[in-house]
Amino acid sequence: MSRSHKAIAETAVQDLYEVTSAFDNVSAIFTLMLETFPEDSTPHALAQLGTLALKDWYSKVYQWCECMENELDDANAEAQKAPPLSHYLLDQRSNEVVEAISAERTHATRWWTHLNEMRRRKELPEWVAAGIGTHDEHDLMLESRKAVNRSIFGSDDLGGDQPYRAIPLDQA
Repeated sequence: MSRSHKAIAETAVQDLYEVTSAFDNVSAIFTLMLETFPEDSTPHALAQLGTLALKDWYSKVYQWCECMENELDDANAEAQKAPPLSHYLLDQRSNEVVEAISAERTHATRWWTHLNEMRRRKELPEWVAAGIGTHDEHDLMLESRKAVNRSIFGSDDLGGDQPYRAIPLDQA
């Protein structure tokens, strides 16, 4: 299932807020080092440098998050004002149909591959092994997919898998 750019951006902003939370944990370690080691020691100097660098990174990440939230708010406001798109995949029912077809095809492909491997290893009885994974069956499956896509979506395919092409070894 693909996600929108908006959903990806929102997830990225949330992840960066979690990074600032991790910065707080690192800052606590540096504070502990500052309290533990004498002022003229190397660990104390390292903790001072770490604290300064951490504050700089924290402010940069936090500013970026604030900026991105403002951009997302602006994009949401703009999207609310825009007229709805007239597209066949926008309603919930169409999305459910696409997800169901995609899940069925993934399941069918998985079993097709599994049965074809069993046939190749001669692990299937002869009456089962005969017609599995043949070029004709695969072509029939592709035609069936195209017919479903044409009837539901008005197009041959949804830009998914490339058609299977058989190249006989004696012609290669």
